[in-house]
Amino acid sequence: MSQYNKLADIYDCLVAGIDYEEWADYIEKILRKFSSETRYIADLACGTGNTTLPLAARGYDVYGIDISPAMLEKAIQKAKEKGIAASFSEQDIRQLSLPRPMDLITCYHDGLNYIVNPGDLGEVFRRVYESLRPGGLFIFDLNAVDKLSDTGGDTTFVDDKDMSLVWETSYDLATDVWEIKLTGFIRRGDLYEKFVEVHQEKAYKESEVLTFLEDAGFEALAVYHGFSFEPPKPSSRRLFYVARKPAK
Repeated sequence: MSQYNKLADIYDCLVAGIDYEEWADYIEKILRKFSSETRYIADLACGTGNTTLPLAARGYDVYGIDISPAMLEKAIQKAKEKGIAASFSEQDIRQLSLPRPMDLITCYHDGLNYIVNPGDLGEVFRRVYESLRPGGLFIFDLNAVDKLSDTGGDTTFVDDKDMSLVWETSYDLATDVWEIKLTGFIRRGDLYEKFVEVHQEKAYKESEVLTFLEDAGFEALAVYHGFSFEPPKPSSRRLFYVARKPAK
């Protein structure tokens, strides 16, 4: 995925303030709430492994899946440095193929917002359904529609001695697609390397997502205001969905 060829080098710096152990805690709370016995996990759109490695460190057999080889290279390097056993695979999740049925499949951090074609999102859900064991859970988050539409037209800057970044955003109301143009200058010795990447995220309404899940065969168990067990609010910026493949 060309959007992450250069961003992979600085991605971990940009998300350094996020406590991914708390993310893993939240997933385990959901597993306990729905009494789901879990050993095998696939973490879709895993990026540099920030969501994968905390779960693997807790003893789960985790497969990190991402379309970006540059991001996966960072994930594999971090796993080796930390001595954490995890498997990683370069895949387009629209053609997801896993080595065994999973107990749990996750997708965090807007990963599914990057699927801008609704038909493709439906295909991802079908692939996930086929990849789960009967009774397995699918837990994922999506940016709320209001978050994406409210951010259109903004310009954001980050500037320090090692990098300068400029984000320019726009929002297409006709398609509900948020576009982010990232221009960066990364320090390479005495020089700076310039790169430009364009990212797009699709805003999906809760009702649309629930329909896609139902069409794929899932039982929708819950939709939560991000990192809570409360229902969505008008102010919700991130929604977590919990779905289950029915037990046979």
